[in-house]
Amino acid sequence: MVLALRKEWRGSMQHYVVLSRKYRPKDLSDLIGQDVLAKSLKSCLDNKKVPHAFLFHGIRGVGKTTTARILARCLCCIGLDGTTDITSTPCGVCRSCVAMDKEQHLDIMEFDAASRTGVDDIREVIEATQYAPVLGRYKIFIIDEVHMLSKSAFNALLKTLEEPPAHVKFIFATTEVQKVPETVMSRCMTFRLHPVSPDALAKHLIGIAQKEGYALEKDASALISEESEGSVRDALSVLEQALMFSAETKVITLDNVLNMLGGATSNDVNELLILILDAKTQEALKKSEELFAKGTDPYVLFKNMQNVLYRIIVNKVNGKVAEYSLSNLLYIWQIFLKQTENIKNASFPEYVLSATVIILSKTASFPDIERLMITERTPETPTNLSKVEQILGEKITPKPDTSKELVNNILNKFPGSTAREAG
Repeated sequence: MVLALRKEWRGSMQHYVVLSRKYRPKDLSDLIGQDVLAKSLKSCLDNKKVPHAFLFHGIRGVGKTTTARILARCLCCIGLDGTTDITSTPCGVCRSCVAMDKEQHLDIMEFDAASRTGVDDIREVIEATQYAPVLGRYKIFIIDEVHMLSKSAFNALLKTLEEPPAHVKFIFATTEVQKVPETVMSRCMTFRLHPVSPDALAKHLIGIAQKEGYALEKDASALISEESEGSVRDALSVLEQALMFSAETKVITLDNVLNMLGGATSNDVNELLILILDAKTQEALKKSEELFAKGTDPYVLFKNMQNVLYRIIVNKVNGKVAEYSLSNLLYIWQIFLKQTENIKNASFPEYVLSATVIILSKTASFPDIERLMITERTPETPTNLSKVEQILGEKITPKPDTSKELVNNILNKFPGSTAREAG
């Protein structure tokens, strides 16, 4: 009786898979925003010129580990007849591909360097390279966050990484490539995964929402893609939250995403920034307090203003904006950069943002620096600056007396001197 109830309970359980795993690409053509990378890897595979070590680096959530798994899939696919060579388009039905789908492949081993950083862990990897593959064509070691390995672990890996057995491939992934020793990087074919463009990411989000039975508005998808800063995983995490937030209507609107993220509308952000740039301190403070009362997240509001300011600066440089001083805009931009961490880590970010609004608006009231640097000078009417220069020049560095008498007097002081000033 108990066993029957347990089986019925287990059968009724549904394992929920998050969107980032559910829609993880399984082919090079499915990668989002990595066209150059996909083309390069496809060329390597099709020409059967595959190096023994790869290094993928980029920001979080752009597909480093996913690309490593796709590459491993391409290398180990053997086809239904078991004789297919390495390919850029794995079949998905052979025993190797099926084992990868079930995450049960015996020859593809993922190693988390963030939790296993020591030299003893690397020695286990080196020892495992001596065994031949069981299912696939190669024994592949995917080492994620490889920059976390200790110095001794890197040193222990160098020799094997340089001359591994013919059946072994290494694939490294890292978010901080600058921490990977050059001796390791020189032994790898290195690829940088770029942040995904907002347009490509927004289109991808709309397609996934449709597959889930939801309608995602364009403005909402644009906001999600902008907030994710080019990270596909971050965007899918926000989308997943939006799906739950809009479960009743099946429509994800811009207001829903704004309420969920704690942000403000684009009109609110633009209005607040314009008040700051127009040096209207009181109005800007009042506007920011109104947004706080609505539940706007100070850090999100600060980032949104920074994004709008960047577009204003670009338009100013391109001559599309006549208002404001470029030097003042750039100085305000520097204040934004310096205040980012302060607002992010503050116990009361509202206070920090309010103080920042005051600083920014007062800075915007400064006179135009470009005009101050331009001083008209005419011979008839010398400027105050030229007068000061003249006085200082006379007091500090008087003009030397170059008369013949002075030269001859100096020369006469040296008895051995035969030089004399010509008469």
